[in-house]
Amino acid sequence: MRRLLLLAFPSVLLIAGCGPSSSGGPSSSSTDGKSLFAAKCGACHTLKAAGTSGTFGPNLDDLKPGKALVLNTIKTGPGPMPAGLYQGKQAGAVAAFVSSMAGK
Repeated sequence: MRRLLLLAFPSVLLIAGCGPSSSGGPSSSSTDGKSLFAAKCGACHTLKAAGTSGTFGPNLDDLKPGKALVLNTIKTGPGPMPAGLYQGKQAGAVAAFVSSMAGK
């Protein structure tokens, strides 16, 4: 039983760290790319401009993705990243922020 709990614990952290935040996050109508990124993406990704230092997902300062790639990644959620973390204007705001600030 103890071994099972040890194996399940990292999964719980991953799900909790890369999903919606119930406290202190931006409102559901916010289009501030920096705060949206920090709320749902920063636990997994490093992006200096957002003040985040996640180590599970790719370091976006090193990757320097373009806006189209960020939008597609938010939509499809490759690998362990959940699909559809943001939609519409919020996805666009995050993509614009990441693509313009990565590597700076």
